[in-house]
Amino acid sequence: MKKLLGLLFAFFGLFLVLQSPTEVQAAKFKVQNYNVVADVQKNGDVDLTQKITYSFDGGYHGVYYNQDLRGTSGASDPEVSVSGGENSGKITQSDSGKDNTFKLTKTNNSMNMKVYHMGFSDGATFTYKYKIYGVITNYLDTAELNWKIIGSGWDNELNNVKLTVNLPQNNISQLQAWTHGPLSGHTEVSKKNGQVVMTVDHNPVNQFVESHIIFPVSVTPNNSKKVNKNAKARIQDHEKNLAIEANNTRRRKSGIYLGLMILGIVVIAALYIYQFIKLRKNPGQRHIIPTPLYHIFDEPEFSPSMTKVILDRKDKADSLSLTADLLDEVGKRRMKIDKIGKDYEITALVPPINTFFKYLIEDIGDGKTVGVKQIRKFARGSDRNNKKMVGKFDDWAKAAATGREKYLDMGNLDLVDSFKVTTVATDIILLIMFAISMLLSSHLLTIGIILAVVAVGVWGIYWLVKKRITPYTDLGEQEVNKIRAFKRMLEDIDDIKMAEVGDLILWEQFLPYAVVFGVSDKVIKALKINFGTDTINQSAIAYYYIGANSFIASNTGFQSAFLGAISAGGSSSISGGSGGFSGGSSGGFGGGSGGGAF
Repeated sequence: MKKLLGLLFAFFGLFLVLQSPTEVQAAKFKVQNYNVVADVQKNGDVDLTQKITYSFDGGYHGVYYNQDLRGTSGASDPEVSVSGGENSGKITQSDSGKDNTFKLTKTNNSMNMKVYHMGFSDGATFTYKYKIYGVITNYLDTAELNWKIIGSGWDNELNNVKLTVNLPQNNISQLQAWTHGPLSGHTEVSKKNGQVVMTVDHNPVNQFVESHIIFPVSVTPNNSKKVNKNAKARIQDHEKNLAIEANNTRRRKSGIYLGLMILGIVVIAALYIYQFIKLRKNPGQRHIIPTPLYHIFDEPEFSPSMTKVILDRKDKADSLSLTADLLDEVGKRRMKIDKIGKDYEITALVPPINTFFKYLIEDIGDGKTVGVKQIRKFARGSDRNNKKMVGKFDDWAKAAATGREKYLDMGNLDLVDSFKVTTVATDIILLIMFAISMLLSSHLLTIGIILAVVAVGVWGIYWLVKKRITPYTDLGEQEVNKIRAFKRMLEDIDDIKMAEVGDLILWEQFLPYAVVFGVSDKVIKALKINFGTDTINQSAIAYYYIGANSFIASNTGFQSAFLGAISAGGSSSISGGSGGFSGGSSGGFGGGSGGGAF
């Protein structure tokens, strides 16, 4: 009995799920191609074929298209088909909502087609074929087609649009055509073929494309839609005024674009003229460049933070340097770090000289010890705490770079930095010029290539200036040569037999520099391989760094926890984050047409 009740409840639950209404969200798509062929008949009707190619981002249930019929005599039932993707072929008309069917809703003003065709992240072309009645109007002196072939009902940009109108006669000497829509479009009239072709690369959202064509009434002799008055002069005057307005708009647009581009060129030229004049007056101090060393096994005579300041040519130290300085203090037995559960405790064995360490231990800690979690909690405690920590860190960072002028030629650095600022400023100007070109130019590819070449060129100039002007003093060149060789040795640690170079104590002294150079993980791995676990465990310092409870790795352990704690307030100061168309309209029908996907 219980099993039977369970089956009944399961069945009832499934029934409710199936009967529950589900909301179908709009599909994400792009219209890659929009192709329309309109064959005008002698009786004034039009046989219409629309091919719309979609690309979808994710799953979709189908598409829809709404044909505005206001101003016409109605439309025939459509034929719908799909190609590309799965289940290509004809789509049958049905109100069932089943896959590969379409629902048709017709009124006097519109014909709406909702096509059910499921797919996932693929492209598909939907084709609609039907006849629209009473499209042409025959006046006494001309016949007229006035039609928004693309209505303003598209909420997505249409790409690669091509609209073709074929008249039922060739060699039409009095054929004239105008198109209204985006001014970047193009209209081609072939009197010989009795054809008008309109193209536009990108038709914006909700932008109609309207075709206004006049031709002799003899082209549509069987048309019953007639108006007993002349219209040709009125139509031509109206289109003339629209064309004048469009041409004026184009000239204004072209003038604005040309002016902005010239302004960009003038600003860039002025920047570099100023820089070269300044460089000519002050070419910078020349210094002796020593023969480059490849590997050196003597640690720098500077603290890890000062070493990085000199190598990177900075005006203050960073948070990674702070970690390295702390580990340097530990190696020299002035401080120690203990892993307590999931926390780390920093203890001062002698009164700290480093002002930031002194602040952490005495202001946040108990005067001798401070925990990493305690630092993190303090930083997140209030904006006041965080600002105070940032201020203390900045004070230390600037103090850590004290004396850099002995090694860095500040005048030469200013020259190089000035060129770098000019180069970055030029890139920004070029980006602005490209953005303007996207809006106002029809030659985007050519302009883009030219601007890209200029961008590469200015960085080439900066590289030549940087290579020519040394940022270091004579003494600085000697010291940075040693630092680079020492860093290169640590980077190439896998190829070095460490035990032959020195004992474990020597390599322990190198570890803070490995941290500041960003290669600590690599050096730790090499130490384990070269010296073995037993030797490491016999050394209090080596075991402390890299033994079974290693915690100076860059991605896990103390280094990550410490950096995370001092930047817990979110401060970047500590963490280091840093024939064309015309505008207007001739009042053509079809303005409400549009489509989409679901």
